[in-house]
Amino acid sequence: MNVLFVSPEVGPLVRAGGLGDVVGALPIALKKNGIDVRVLCPLHRECKKTETRSLPLQINLKLGAKNFLVQFQETRLGDTNIPVYLLENEFLFDREGIYADENGDYLDNPIRCFALSKAALFIEQATGWRPDIFHSHDWMTAPLPAYLNALDSEKGRVRKSRSVLTIHNLEHQGAFPENTFSSSGLPIKFSGIDGFNHYNSMNLLKGAIQHADKITTVSPTYAKEIRSQQYGQGLEKCLEYRGADLIGILNGIDEDSWNPKTDSALNEEIEYENPAKGKMANKAFLLKEMNLLFDQNVPLIGAVSRLYHQKGLDLLADSLPSLVSNSKIQFIILGSGDKHLEKRFEELAKQFPKNIATCIGFDDGLARRIFAGTDFFVMPSRFEPCGLAQQYAMKYGSIPVARRTGGLADTIVDLNEDNNCANGFLFEQSTSSELIHVINRAINLFHTPDKFQKVRQTGLNSQCSWELAAKQYTEVYNWALEDK
Repeated sequence: MNVLFVSPEVGPLVRAGGLGDVVGALPIALKKNGIDVRVLCPLHRECKKTETRSLPLQINLKLGAKNFLVQFQETRLGDTNIPVYLLENEFLFDREGIYADENGDYLDNPIRCFALSKAALFIEQATGWRPDIFHSHDWMTAPLPAYLNALDSEKGRVRKSRSVLTIHNLEHQGAFPENTFSSSGLPIKFSGIDGFNHYNSMNLLKGAIQHADKITTVSPTYAKEIRSQQYGQGLEKCLEYRGADLIGILNGIDEDSWNPKTDSALNEEIEYENPAKGKMANKAFLLKEMNLLFDQNVPLIGAVSRLYHQKGLDLLADSLPSLVSNSKIQFIILGSGDKHLEKRFEELAKQFPKNIATCIGFDDGLARRIFAGTDFFVMPSRFEPCGLAQQYAMKYGSIPVARRTGGLADTIVDLNEDNNCANGFLFEQSTSSELIHVINRAINLFHTPDKFQKVRQTGLNSQCSWELAAKQYTEVYNWALEDK
């Protein structure tokens, strides 16, 4: 089976977040299942640091009234032999960022989406390799299923290839003015309410939901949630209508990269079988690095997050004064995003210098040391499609404390639910009072060493690899092909 991933980012070549991590890791696991998987991504400026070779075919992409001359460059995915095709057009893709720059989102993002999606149809012509499955990821490759359907309708043929759409985060939909649709070159009939039109705008993700053969999202719970008004972001009716073709598959993590035994960012390795020594050494080092005093009897809680409404870190900011005033506890927060929230955490660190340390920005090495050095890791997300940080935390011996939503609900077992399988704590409502309550439960566990070590060990032993996800995606691909 031949599968082409089409994505605006692919790690380690170019990434802006979790999407790049997934597109960089899942193909490797799929290849182990015998699938010939390849990736198509724009030739962003960041990608030009990578050695590539040019494929000879030049393509004149007609998008509405405009024409764009594009070409494919080829490289490999990391240290593998998996081909990555990079779509080259300097006007569209030779830019500082993937989606935006310091002035905000690129105004021509719709054209960039259309170009990447339509170019996927020319991969066979450029390489001699025909995909059985075109697998698009999120809104920037959302037009691809419609281009496939339009091509088959135009030629009056029975389709040989099928399309799969993965929704990584429903919040990002690619909504643009209604008249933008004309730039796609797609049939006008696709612009209606049964296609890309959504409340008098063009919504790329909605169009993909209507046109894709099968739809996946990144956890089973999130697949259920997005069919409800609370989490559906206005697309719940479309997703409910396509419910028979929608499935949630939990993301894995790269356990070679995220391995506390071999991670060079840590002060000392953490042994899965006997983590206490390594955890204590990393805790002491982290506290010194963040200018907090070390006390092995004081629980240390970490947070590594983008500081946005979705992530619920405002709830943590609201809770910190009460928590540090009433308990012996320490917090380390690493993140950036909302300027008001950044300022709040900086002010809290000044107000409680013995209890709270804040680092605004992102530092991969520090993030890894926070996972390794903390006793607990907090994720009070309002919604979380999958979440990778709780999986990193468990693999590094930090017990997750999170809201019951999306992938957090699928990966964390609360201590009250199952003493034998518990690996963390969950709370229900997005309120500071519930967050304070669940953190106090974690503090109580910390002061019960035998139970604390058991819960931590369960997390350390958790299976987080991509192996199971690859098997499930293979089943989805077969399912799509069987429905021809």
